[in-house]
Amino acid sequence: MEAVVRQIDSGELDAAPARAEASWGPEAGPVVTARWLARFRWAVALGAGATLIIARSILGVAFPEGGVLLLLAAQVASNAWLDVMLRRGSEPSVSTLGGLILFDVAILTALMVLTGGPSNPFTISYLVYITLAAVTLNAGWTWAAVAASIIGYGLLFVTPLRTLVDPHAGHAGMDPALSHQVGMGVAFAAAALLTGSFVTRIRLALEARERALAEARRMAAQQERLASLTTLAAGAAHELATPLSAIAVAAHELDLAASGTGVPPEIAEDARLIRSQVDRCREILDQMSGRADASVAHEAQTLPPSRIVEAMLHTFGPRDRERVLLSIAAGIPSVQVPLEAAARSLRTLVKNAFDASPAGAPVQVSVDAQRDLVRFRVTDRGSGMAAATLRRAGEPFFTTKPVGSGFGLGLFLARTFAERWGGSLSLSSLPGEGTTATLLLPVVTTEGPSA
Repeated sequence: MEAVVRQIDSGELDAAPARAEASWGPEAGPVVTARWLARFRWAVALGAGATLIIARSILGVAFPEGGVLLLLAAQVASNAWLDVMLRRGSEPSVSTLGGLILFDVAILTALMVLTGGPSNPFTISYLVYITLAAVTLNAGWTWAAVAASIIGYGLLFVTPLRTLVDPHAGHAGMDPALSHQVGMGVAFAAAALLTGSFVTRIRLALEARERALAEARRMAAQQERLASLTTLAAGAAHELATPLSAIAVAAHELDLAASGTGVPPEIAEDARLIRSQVDRCREILDQMSGRADASVAHEAQTLPPSRIVEAMLHTFGPRDRERVLLSIAAGIPSVQVPLEAAARSLRTLVKNAFDASPAGAPVQVSVDAQRDLVRFRVTDRGSGMAAATLRRAGEPFFTTKPVGSGFGLGLFLARTFAERWGGSLSLSSLPGEGTTATLLLPVVTTEGPSA
């Protein structure tokens, strides 16, 4: 190869600063939103207030009213704060929502202490908060809610706290040694663990299904766009083939005639310009039809990544090849893809890096293995991309290049190739520090690593 090659360790490639990233794939939101949680907490506060009023006025149950009202006021105030945040358009973090649920568990524990201890039938409410954490938050916060509920319920059996419980409790004089009380604690802990585990599994299964459906919809839409693009290009190529050929022949004859004596050199230059633009029109039609991708027309081959890099480098002239700083880790497994399609996709990334970098500036191409994937990373030294541009990069016909310098299909076709063969393409960028394109391709599992 005519590029600079260096053997590296795979971990060396990960020592890069954090960048804004854009990858093409489905995004799954939470099953339950923060706004839903706020409405639920309002309902809990109203329900608790109504229950206490009924217990006091109709059933004649005695409890310390001042302490209970203070606890309810604290819960209402916390939810009012959450509601104001949502109305202002601020989305609370997972930590904020998790903290609120743990706060609710603490409020519930204090209320249980003041209104009957473990004999209060509303101790079952702990399981509600566990379920709520499981469907609203991640697994870590779910198990935090489980632990807090078990601890809170266990505190109800502590002797100093039991002295605050009204004597109406059905299990007065509760002795910690009694098997009934121990059984209550064990049963609650088991129910809490099972509820947290079961609901979490359901949530994860639902989210996985949503991601799969989103991926299927995205792939179908992408294939539909590609098919429409191919149909459009086929019709355009059919209609334009004859006039383009006529223009090319006329430009060639004009170029020959202009080589004679007494003909201004500007005419010959115009003729060559016409021919170059005709070639560009044909290249655009090839790109639109997807033939430049060639990911379906050619059969897959088992290839070492270095072979793909070599094929890519051969598509550039000597001057451009010298700009490529190539780093290939040792012992990278093979991949199974069409060679021409892989080389074209990698060429697209390198060509974009050339265009984004200052004239003559080098472009870094790194190849290593990442678990069961081979990673091709192309880093330029350009000005980077803003977040809005990064999100649109890869859309068909979207380009940041000057008019006439690009058609906005390179990244789209490279992404189509990567996903067609089980991989992915992502971009990361820091404004002022360049952009990195990462092409991931799955390794061949039936073969060992190749040099």
